[in-house]
Amino acid sequence: MQYMGIYFNKTYAPTGRWNSLIALVAFACVNKLQSHQIKIKSAFLNAQLKETVYLAVPQGLKLNKQKFCLGLTKAIYGLRQAPLAWYECLKNWLESAKFSVCSIDPCVFYREGSIPVWLYIHVDDIGIFRKDTVFFKAEIEKEFNIKDIGEADLMLGIKIQKMENGISLDQQHFTEALLRQYGMDACKTVTTPLTPNKHLFPTTDNEIAAFKNLKVNYRSAIGSINYLSTATRPDLSFSVSTLSQYLERPGIKHWQGFLHFLKYLRGSVRVGICYSIDKNNSITAYSDANWGNCRIARRSTTGYLFHFHNCLVLWKTQKQPLVSISTAEAEYKAVCNLTSELLWFRQWCEEAKLVTFTEPILIYEDNHSCIKKANGDCNLNNKRMKNVDIQQHFIKEAIQKNLIRLQYTSALRC
Repeated sequence: MQYMGIYFNKTYAPTGRWNSLIALVAFACVNKLQSHQIKIKSAFLNAQLKETVYLAVPQGLKLNKQKFCLGLTKAIYGLRQAPLAWYECLKNWLESAKFSVCSIDPCVFYREGSIPVWLYIHVDDIGIFRKDTVFFKAEIEKEFNIKDIGEADLMLGIKIQKMENGISLDQQHFTEALLRQYGMDACKTVTTPLTPNKHLFPTTDNEIAAFKNLKVNYRSAIGSINYLSTATRPDLSFSVSTLSQYLERPGIKHWQGFLHFLKYLRGSVRVGICYSIDKNNSITAYSDANWGNCRIARRSTTGYLFHFHNCLVLWKTQKQPLVSISTAEAEYKAVCNLTSELLWFRQWCEEAKLVTFTEPILIYEDNHSCIKKANGDCNLNNKRMKNVDIQQHFIKEAIQKNLIRLQYTSALRC
C-alpha cells in the first residue's frame, strides 16, 4: 500500500496527443522521411526512485521476513510514480543528447541539425521520423536496451501502409476484433452509422431496469468506437458523439443503436485516411454548426476539421454546452472552438520546427453573420450575441494578429 506524501508525491506522466502522431506521420509522408519504431525493454526499471520505498521480502529469498525488508532503488511496474519516473529518465537522456521537448505536447521531441529528427513518445514506444534512423537507433541503444521494430507499420494500433504516392492509415485489425467481440463479424451491413430518421432519447427508470438484464457494458462499447473515430475514422465522429451522450443512463434503444453502428463498421472495415505527397504546408480548416439539433435540450452541435499539407489531421464533433439562440451564435461558438485548436496546432508546428507560417490559417465558414461579426464589419452586439462576448474578442484578436482568416464557403461545399 502506497500513501501520498510518504511513498510518492507526483504521479502524472504525460501522454502524447493523437493529433501530434497523425501530424508527424503526415509530415514524414510529405517530406519522404523514414518512419521507424523502437520499444524500450523493461523501460520502468531504467528509472531511479527519488522516494524511499520499502518492499516486503518475497518468497524464495532466504532472509528473515521479521527482521528485514528490501529498499527499492528502481521504479518497478506497479508503483504509482513509476510512469512519471520513467518519463523523466527518458526526457533527461534526450535533453542530454541535444533534443528539445515540445512544451505544449511534452511527448514530442525534436533535434535540429543537418539531418533533423522528430520523436513521438508513448510510454516505452518511440516513433522515429528522420531521413535516416540508423544513427539515432545506435545512439539510444548505448543507453537503453531496445527492441528495433523497424519500419512503422503498426503504431499504437494504427496500421500504416505505403502506397505509390503516399500512405494510408486504418484500423482494420481492431475493427474486426471489435466485431468478433460483440458477435457481429457475420452480420448484415448497412450504409449509415446511425438509423436514418430515428432519434435517441433519454431512458426512463423502467427502461434502465430492462437494459440491466442485457448484462452488457455500454460505456466500454462506446469507448471502443470512440478510439476508432478519434484515430482514423472521421466518418464516425458525429455518430459516436451522439451515442456517447447516454453513457450515464443507457437503455435498450441505445444498445440497438450501437449494434446498428457495428453493422456499418462491418461494411467499412478497410476505411481509413490516405495521405499523399503534397508540398503545400498551409493549414486549411472548415467549421460548421447544426443549430438546435438536440431535440431534448435544443443545444447545437459543433463540427470542424482541418488539413495540414492537404492531409486531414484533426476532426471533431461535439454538442455545445449552452443553448444558442441564433444560427450565428451557434456558428460563432464552433469557430471559437476550432480557433483554439488551430492556435494550439500552429504553435506546436512552429515549436517542433515542422513549418513556419507566414500567412494566416484559412477557416471556411458558411454563415455570413458569423464572418462579419468576427471581422468587425457589422454591429451584432445585441441581446442575441451578448453571451458570446468573450469568444468574440478571442476570435477578433486572432484575426487582428494575422493568425487566422475567415472566408465564406457554401454549405454544399462542406
